[in-house]
Amino acid sequence: GELLAALDVVAEVEPEAFRLQGSWAGAMGHTQFIPSTFLAHAVDHDGDGRRNVWAEDPSDALASAANYLAASGWRADEPAAIEVRLPDDFDYRLAESDHARPYQEWRESGLVLASGEPLPDGPPEETAAYVITPTGATGPAFLAFGNFQALLAYNNATSYALAVWTLAEQIAGRASIQGDWPEGEDAIRVEDIREFQVLLTSLGHDTGEIDGLVGPNTRAALRAFQETLQLVPDGYVTRALIEEARRRTAANQGGS
Repeated sequence: GELLAALDVVAEVEPEAFRLQGSWAGAMGHTQFIPSTFLAHAVDHDGDGRRNVWAEDPSDALASAANYLAASGWRADEPAAIEVRLPDDFDYRLAESDHARPYQEWRESGLVLASGEPLPDGPPEETAAYVITPTGATGPAFLAFGNFQALLAYNNATSYALAVWTLAEQIAGRASIQGDWPEGEDAIRVEDIREFQVLLTSLGHDTGEIDGLVGPNTRAALRAFQETLQLVPDGYVTRALIEEARRRTAANQGGS
């Protein structure tokens, strides 16, 4: 499908097709559109008769990105995210996209702005939002709205969507992230996650696939493991938790 779409892109941008460049996965231009996304969402904003997301003038590229976000559900009257402070008794099992609630419910449950001030009246109280804790209970927390999902449609990585939102907030002159990110943590690699998934599953906390990705099933398994350790079940992977899973697995094997 993408190969045929790429041929259509080449046919459209002739006679300058020889200038086309893309990544190994086919992502092209300033917008990093794959061919099918280019065909569906690229626009000719400068009116020169061509949809050009490679040009030095970024007009077409920026308009094409905006068009893609609009098609993904972006709403101009709604934020992408709000940095919040969670109550001390917050249930971190709720920090998942499938636990979206009306904004008013989050206001009533004790969430406040990172500054400590009450959550603002807008967005509309019925607007759905969910909590994000990218580095667990020790780092900043956010309420994410539908526009955050639109950013994820562009690139399905929370860190990417947060980076785009943070940049937009800075451009608008608003405060940067106020919460402190954890320091001194060793980087966790994909192979570490795969090992951790095997260890958690062997300890009775099934992660589903062993794929090196920290998805909802792996976070649920990790939260169950954290509860056995009487830790805050925030679903955040640390080197210390991996080491503890290794120790317990080895102890179980030694006693069998």
